[in-house]
Amino acid sequence: EARGRRRGATMPTQVFVSVTPEVRNFLRACRVDGAAARADDEGVDIDELYRLADEHRRLGGEEVKIHELLESAEVVSRKAADESPMTELERMRAEAEERKYQRMVQGVAPLHQRKAPSTAVEGMSWATNFGTQVIVAFIGAFLLGWFFVETFVAPDNNTAKAIAGAACSFSTLLLETCLLMVHESKEQMIQKKQEQRGERERQRKAKKAAEAAAGREAA
Repeated sequence: EARGRRRGATMPTQVFVSVTPEVRNFLRACRVDGAAARADDEGVDIDELYRLADEHRRLGGEEVKIHELLESAEVVSRKAADESPMTELERMRAEAEERKYQRMVQGVAPLHQRKAPSTAVEGMSWATNFGTQVIVAFIGAFLLGWFFVETFVAPDNNTAKAIAGAACSFSTLLLETCLLMVHESKEQMIQKKQEQRGERERQRKAKKAAEAAAGREAA
């Protein structure tokens, strides 16, 4: 929204296109007063040309296809449209909107300047998350076994609580190990497929280069 307001605050531009034979014939035949006088000009404002076409049609003239008129026309000049000077209040409002927009976009970088995280950083992040998850799961499983025995089996038998907690922790450790193996095998499969795809691409390029060389020798 702020960008839209900012663009709306920029000065409009008039675009003048060359007066081709098609444009000149239209201006001479146009029913709008004063249009014929512009037929000998070197350029005409494209917005004015659209307005003349609409007025010509409203006055009973034949409908004009602007894209056909401008088919061979070229842009000959541009100039800023005349605007009335801003009042003090309007100037202060525009400056406030500009400052607000600058605050909104401060620190924002274009997408092409954002660097993707490296493989080493991604690997370290995943290892840290996995290690934290293992520790939390190990402790949580031990507490689960401990309080399960205390609540439902033997509230006063600390040995049974410790054994149950250790068993739950060991089971959790086995589960986390299986998950780690699955993750590693998946990564290896993806890397292997990428290497195979790259090898096939290199072979395809080498084959095309050999065929091109053979064609040149035959010629």
